Amino acid sequence: MAQQVEWLPTVRTGSFFATASGGIGWGTPAAVGVALGDRDSGIDRPVVGLIGDGSFQYSVQAIWTAARHNLPIVYVVMRNHEYSILKSFAVLEETPGVPGLDLPGLDIASVARGFGCRAVDVETTEDLEREFKAALAADTTTVIVVPTQPQKAML
Repeated sequence: MAQQVEWLPTVRTGSFFATASGGIGWGTPAAVGVALGDRDSGIDRPVVGLIGDGSFQYSVQAIWTAARHNLPIVYVVMRNHEYSILKSFAVLEETPGVPGLDLPGLDIASVARGFGCRAVDVETTEDLEREFKAALAADTTTVIVVPTQPQKAML
């Protein structure tokens, strides 16, 4: 929790949304809901969805709705090639060797483009900064795929 406060400080009411628990797959469509609600309320701001590649797969079809409505959403998808949280649950539940938790070879940017989004893969922090700024200026939904290292998810 201390890292979240340091890295993602919540300084305004209505500026940070999360579930109390059980959030696998929640973030992608939640960002759509926030952006649609903002539009309805006359709020003009980008919505940023920070999500892992595994969780993104649960409800990836939500990006079609985002693109269809030209919502100002920037999805930053952290690509570690696995369902880290489910691997941690497998350890907790003492069920080793659960199949399907590795996600090699997914081309998330191509999938996002197929749903109508602007999408890019980045390799460096400079690339991320440049593409994030471009996404904030875009008039549609953008998916930025950032490579990360697998690590044990905290439960």
